[in-house]
Amino acid sequence: MSRLSLIPLFLIASLPVSALAEDKHDHSHDHSHGGQTGFYGHLDAVILFDHVFKAAEADEEINEAYTHSHFEFGYGFGNGLSINSNIQLEGEPAGHDHGGGGNAPDGSNRYFEDTPLFVRSLTANYDSEHFGGYIGKFDPILGFGEHDLPGIYGYQIVDDYIVRERIGFGGYGRLDAGNYGTHRVDISTFFADTTFLSNSILYERGRTREADGGVSNTEDFSSFSIAVTGSDFYSLNSNIPEGLSYHLAYSNQAAGEGDDTAEKRYIVGGQYRHIFNADWSGRVLAEIVHINHLNGEEPHDRTYNTLGTELSYGSWTFGSTYTFVNNSNPVEPDEAQNGRIYQASLAYTFDIGITVGAGYKYQLEEGEKNHRIGALVGYSVAF
Repeated sequence: MSRLSLIPLFLIASLPVSALAEDKHDHSHDHSHGGQTGFYGHLDAVILFDHVFKAAEADEEINEAYTHSHFEFGYGFGNGLSINSNIQLEGEPAGHDHGGGGNAPDGSNRYFEDTPLFVRSLTANYDSEHFGGYIGKFDPILGFGEHDLPGIYGYQIVDDYIVRERIGFGGYGRLDAGNYGTHRVDISTFFADTTFLSNSILYERGRTREADGGVSNTEDFSSFSIAVTGSDFYSLNSNIPEGLSYHLAYSNQAAGEGDDTAEKRYIVGGQYRHIFNADWSGRVLAEIVHINHLNGEEPHDRTYNTLGTELSYGSWTFGSTYTFVNNSNPVEPDEAQNGRIYQASLAYTFDIGITVGAGYKYQLEEGEKNHRIGALVGYSVAF
C-alpha cells in the first residue's frame, strides 16, 4: 500500500475520540461564522470502496478506493470577525475529474491514486445578526452544497456541476420574519483561482493560469452570483409548513480565454424535514439547475433535475436520489445525450462519530451505463 493510501486511515486514527461524541456541524455552505470565539473546527474523514460490476467497456469494471475528506478550521475574534479555511483531500471515482484522480479507467484497479491535498477555501469573515461579508477564496453560494444531498454518493451529483474555488468577495443580509421564516440574500463577485492555492500537494493538479481558459477565469470581477434562501418557518400561526426551506439562485460566469460566451445558471430548489417521533425523522428535497452555455459553449445547455429522500431511525439512515440530466446541443447532437443518475444507501453512525454504510449507484452518461456498489467508512468530529 502506498504512503498516500495510508493518509485517510491516519486521519481517522489520529483524532481524539473524546473531542465530541456527537457531530453538531451541519455543512451550512453559507459562509456564516458569527458568534464563535477562539479556535474551532470540523473534520470529515471519508473513504469509499467501490466495485464497478457492470459498465459499457470491460476495462471500466474495476475495484477502486478513494477519499472525499475535508478539515475546516477557523478562529473567531469575538467581535464578528473570523478567519476560516477548508483543507480538502479529494480522491475521485474513475471518470470524474476536478484536476486529479478522475481519469478514464484502463482495466487496472485504483486505490487512492492521484489524490490532491489542497486549500478549498480561505476567507476573512465578518458576521452580525442581520448582515455579513467575506473575502478570499470560496465556493459561491448556489443551491444545495455537496453534503446536502442524501446518500453516500449524493455529494458526487452536486460535485458534477458545483461552482468552486473562486477568488473574490461577497456579502449577505438576513431578515427574520417571525412565523414566516428567516430569509437571506447573498451576493458575491469572483473569478477562478489563479493563485498558488489553485495547485495541490501529494498529487499536483497544476496551477491554474488565465491562459488556460474556462468560464470566470478572467482575473477580474466580471462574474457574479446572487442567491435567496429561506427557512425556520413556524406553522402554528401560518400556513407554511414547519421544516420547509427553499433557495433561488442565479450566476453569470464571464467567458474566459477560448470560450464562446458567458455561462449563466438558474437554480430553484427546496426541501421539507419532518420529525415523526423521537426515533423517526425524514426529509424530501428537489432542485433544478439549468445552465445556459455550459462551460462557455454557445450551443450547449444542460439541466440537472434532482429528487431526493432520506429516512432516519435512531442511528440508521437511508438516503436516495434520482437525477435526470437534460442536454441540448443542436450543433453537436452527440454531445446532447441525456443522462440519468440513481443512487441509494444505508448507513449507521456510532456515538463516537464513526459511520459505516453501503450503497449502489447507477449512471447513464453519454449513452454509456455504469453500475457500482460500494462501502463507506467515515469519521466526523467537531471542536
